[in-house]
Amino acid sequence: MMNIKKASLLAAFGVMLVPAAVFAAPVAQDVVKDARGNVVMNTHNNCVVTKWTSATDECGRAGMNKKDILSRLSTEERTVYFDFNKSTLNTGEKAKLDEISSIILASKEVDSVDIIGYADKMGNPSYNKVLSKRRAESVKKYLATKGLRTNNVSVQGMGENNSVTNCSTITERSALISCLAADRRVEIQLNMMQ
Repeated sequence: MMNIKKASLLAAFGVMLVPAAVFAAPVAQDVVKDARGNVVMNTHNNCVVTKWTSATDECGRAGMNKKDILSRLSTEERTVYFDFNKSTLNTGEKAKLDEISSIILASKEVDSVDIIGYADKMGNPSYNKVLSKRRAESVKKYLATKGLRTNNVSVQGMGENNSVTNCSTITERSALISCLAADRRVEIQLNMMQ
């Protein structure tokens, strides 16, 4: 049986063999901790952060650089679609926003986020402007539940401007609604630090 003196010497020798890089690992300085020093977690099991521009993400993992973000999030992956005359998110679009929020939170390069809502050309233009803003607010609210700081987020409703569809030859209402689906969207623009 090993005595305490030998065990202590072996433990000390083992510590000396550990590479210095292990001790130099990045430490998240921007997490919220409780009175006992434990990291505070939100209801989605994510760490609560004080800012999202640190060298590490909310739980101390290395942040993503600009190239990583741009390669992981194409324009289509930053676009959320809505049902006709609705501003509520469906399950598939929530999953897309989950991915977007995790990438934004892991990044030290994202300075701010612009959320721009759109509507199709059906209905009154003033109503469509309000609907597009509600869609953008819905996305902002959902991203906030995932930990995105809302003071770095702007929201705009553009109404039926910037249509991406061409449905001029369609006259039947249900076919027109289907054709205009791509206009019922919210685009998320990431503004990178210079």
